Amino acid sequence: MSHDDIQSLWQNQPVPELHWTVDDLRKKARGLERSVLFRNLLEYAACVLVIGVFTGYWFSFATPLMRSGSVLVILGTCTVAWQLHRRASAATLPQQLAQQGCSQFYRQQLVRQRDALRAVWLWYLGPLIPGTVVFRWGVETELSAGAPFARGLLANLAIALIFALVLLANWLAARRVQKEIQRLDQHSVSE
Repeated sequence: MSHDDIQSLWQNQPVPELHWTVDDLRKKARGLERSVLFRNLLEYAACVLVIGVFTGYWFSFATPLMRSGSVLVILGTCTVAWQLHRRASAATLPQQLAQQGCSQFYRQQLVRQRDALRAVWLWYLGPLIPGTVVFRWGVETELSAGAPFARGLLANLAIALIFALVLLANWLAARRVQKEIQRLDQHSVSE
């Protein structure tokens, strides 16, 4: 056999059809629900922490920019928590779904999470940027050189790097979810 014959034989061989049972899909949907719930609980806890810290800053600093920045960060954090609930909360799998319904439910939940992850720049990072900028502006202009906050370009670059890493992590997570959607679309469901 020639190389072309072997390649043709390999490319034309039948591919076994993969099947996911309804139980497989239920397990996957419940696993997604648990992981989303855990992630969101961590995010809500972080929101409470940020709100607490910036409330403390509002009382600690009497300067207008730092107080304004603190209020903007608090409002941005509240917006993030609300958007997290609105866009990326977990739905519970109904018990009595048939095989097609279970597959559709799981796919819808994956699409919802993927879309939320892809738009994180808008609903997660976006609301935090104004407060962060105003607060940092206050740190740079209203605090003395011996103040407890890091000052200068390095501190600002570190904050920008954190925002970029959050964006990258969510973009990569969205790619993983998209691959799961594609796997689901390629598999048939059996009893």
